[in-house]
Amino acid sequence: MTAPDSPVRELALADALDWEAARLGDIAAGRCGGAALLWSCERALVAPASLSRQPGFKRACSRANDAGWPVHLRATGGDLVPQGPDIVNLSLLFRAPPGAAFGLEDAYRQLTSPICEALSDAGISARYGAVPGAFCDGRFNITIAGRKFAGTAQRWRPMADGNAVQSHALMLMRSLDGNTVATLNRFYHDCGIDRVIDAGAHVGLHDLLAKDTDARAQHRILRMIAVRAHASEAHAPAANTRVLSRHLG
Repeated sequence: MTAPDSPVRELALADALDWEAARLGDIAAGRCGGAALLWSCERALVAPASLSRQPGFKRACSRANDAGWPVHLRATGGDLVPQGPDIVNLSLLFRAPPGAAFGLEDAYRQLTSPICEALSDAGISARYGAVPGAFCDGRFNITIAGRKFAGTAQRWRPMADGNAVQSHALMLMRSLDGNTVATLNRFYHDCGIDRVIDAGAHVGLHDLLAKDTDARAQHRILRMIAVRAHASEAHAPAANTRVLSRHLG
């Protein structure tokens, strides 16, 4: 259970995915300019629709569900990811200007700047980059000391005067446990995919904080992420696109 004053909302995963889709539709229709939400959910696996085309996908889903890991499909790209109480998600949706001046990298910076700035304020240095052995690996992972702390994804919907952007960051509060790693690897094996996830490629926020201040420090960092994310979606993207560009891998 989250504390009453926590910036993180506890949602059912299906409701969180529906919220993202609804806000993207609102922005595309001109009903709002942006939205931001920090949320956590029950234990589950989330897969991109592309993974469902693997010949062993149905068997993988059945075995995962039997083991207590129901599988959901998402609209954004990327790869298989876990969800659960030790993960906090940032959903940031906004309206991007038309033309080539604002692109995928700018959208990733818009998403990750609130996280990286909050970590920096806490004395934690974050960078961008791929991490071999990490789940859903990508160039716009947020990494700390060479290990993956957060993964990112985005989806664009064209509008008459720009694009509606749905972006998402998954942040680890604790490092992956053996059960989670085994579940991810079994899913890949059942799908016929030659990929192995390594627990040591990841780091959780809990592991980075002084143990006597862990809960309070984590709360402060998450609240600062929420404050910065809401400020980010409330302003034009162009004002934020160059933050932390020196950390691009």
